[in-house]
Amino acid sequence: MAGGRELSPRRWRILSFLALHGRATTSDIAVVAGVPRLTAHRDLTWLHTVGLVGRERSAEDRAHAWWYRITGEGTELLHRGLVLSGQSVPMRLGQRDWGAAHYLLFLPLLAVSRQDPARCGLFQWLTTLDTSVWLRERGLAHLRADGYGVWLEDSQCLRFLVHVDPGPVGDAIAERERPTAGLGGVLAGYRRTDPVVPVGAVLVIIRDAVREANLLADLESRPLRAPIAVTTVDLLHRNWPHEQVWRAPSTGATRHRLLDLPLPSELSPDDLQ
Repeated sequence: MAGGRELSPRRWRILSFLALHGRATTSDIAVVAGVPRLTAHRDLTWLHTVGLVGRERSAEDRAHAWWYRITGEGTELLHRGLVLSGQSVPMRLGQRDWGAAHYLLFLPLLAVSRQDPARCGLFQWLTTLDTSVWLRERGLAHLRADGYGVWLEDSQCLRFLVHVDPGPVGDAIAERERPTAGLGGVLAGYRRTDPVVPVGAVLVIIRDAVREANLLADLESRPLRAPIAVTTVDLLHRNWPHEQVWRAPSTGATRHRLLDLPLPSELSPDDLQ
């Protein structure tokens, strides 16, 4: 109970999402819950009124949008609910961070799923923390990824890891070094042991076209067994991520849909379970 009223299933879902993914806007919650923005606003306002979520505005945000985050009271309520129902309590419940991969892949793929649920859908998504657990369970603890997902479309399935290019870090990097600065660290874990990774694609989202070209040139000169596919932030802002925005080192300038990416020869479909 909260504020004398029992939470509806949708409000439980919103509370759980904030506990597992960190802060979010009303628009984000509308996509996640599959409801109009006004409905999401009403739910968030109610949850805020009874003290289960907090909200704040960023001084740098010209839109003055509210950002919502679960409170300690909300986390405790969700924790008790999980225990009473016999479910496990996720690590760092209520203390998660919202990452770039959530905005660039998770929300857009979820939005596509909502638009055409009979044809496609984001079947699974793991946050950065849960992706680390998933990798460790498969003996790949040295890899660092920003997310893991399973995309279903037209009865086909693609499992993928996603990495987001952090870009040049710091102000002391010379202008001539910015197009390549930091790129070496994006796939450093794969360079270490060059493992066969049990996914159909390792997706890399690059800051801009120049950095994308540099990374592809490096992958062509020093190939990896991992099935790498690359795109840019700009392309994802202008297109849905399941469209023809991904480039693979082995196919030149051609861009592919997610389900058209070449499957690495080392893996069979059975290996991707």
